Amino acid sequence: MGIFYWGFQERILQMNQEISANTTAAPAQKRQSNIELLRIITMIMIVAHHFSVHGNFDFPINTVTINRLWIQFIQIGGKIGVDVFVLISGYFLITADSLKINKAIKMWIQIFTYSILIYVLFVILRPTPFSAKDLVKNALPITYDRWWFASGYFVLYLLSPFINKAIRSFDRTTYLQMLALMTFCWCIIPTFLYETWECNDLLWFIYLYLISGYIRLHAKESTITGRTYLLVSGFLILLTFGSAVVFDFLGLRLPFFGMNATFFYEMHQIPIVLISITMFLGFSKIKMPYIPAINLISATTFGVYLIHDNRYVRPFLWRHIFRNAAFAEDRLLIPYSIVVVLLVFIVCSLIELIRIPCTRKAVHEAY
Repeated sequence: MGIFYWGFQERILQMNQEISANTTAAPAQKRQSNIELLRIITMIMIVAHHFSVHGNFDFPINTVTINRLWIQFIQIGGKIGVDVFVLISGYFLITADSLKINKAIKMWIQIFTYSILIYVLFVILRPTPFSAKDLVKNALPITYDRWWFASGYFVLYLLSPFINKAIRSFDRTTYLQMLALMTFCWCIIPTFLYETWECNDLLWFIYLYLISGYIRLHAKESTITGRTYLLVSGFLILLTFGSAVVFDFLGLRLPFFGMNATFFYEMHQIPIVLISITMFLGFSKIKMPYIPAINLISATTFGVYLIHDNRYVRPFLWRHIFRNAAFAEDRLLIPYSIVVVLLVFIVCSLIELIRIPCTRKAVHEAY
């Protein structure tokens, strides 16, 4: 058993080195595993969110059931996950002086690989008709926005060194004033009026990038512990979910509330932003050594997203393979959803681990 254990550990270390050299998700230097663990948790939350919103659930608004509340509960993690991922990126990229072309190429190849291969597979194996137009769109996945997050994130990465140089000309007060204005326009107004006021996904990512950049560059050392931040984050999650529960019951008399029960779940809303920031701060303060297995799994999280939320995979996964909606009134919905979410994450993670060495040669030849 001892020989097996050390052999397993050696293999994990070897795979980590391969991933560090060949993916955008893992850096060249070893990071403490606290932030990498956060990546894993938030990606699982995103998968759970997709189970909820893409599962074709159609609960009547004139009844409140445990299953309806559960689906609303797991839905909350999706936009938290998006915000947290961008916050993490901003925190680590804000000090970069220049664009790392090799990382941009690796990211593009990763996105391109899944876009074109999944399309070809569905043309061959599923009733997805072939068209030259769709082939071009899947061959240019960022240009044609095949994944909204991937497209926005890729452009953010390209812009990051220029953003960094611009904000270095700001003193702390000016930086805060800019964040305050952006918060008012793109966070406070959407929360109360549900209008994004000329904000799109890329501008929102830049806003989050600047928040974590401020934390990295200007925030003073706080005596608040990581545990306290996480408790606050957990409380805010329950409070936000509680708003959905209240709206559900109000909807029994006033259907408007029932139809908008998850109003405060959007990534621009104040509760989601506060949850994301406190969750990020909480994990950033946790003292955790470098754990190879965690960092290995963390390096696959972007691939997990690209696979399971591909526009061809998405309906096939949730409506045909797992048939989520068929469990809407089933008492096994809660354990079923947990098993399915974990299974999707694990399988997609394994696929990404296989992809990494398979595309290694192409990555090296690209630069």
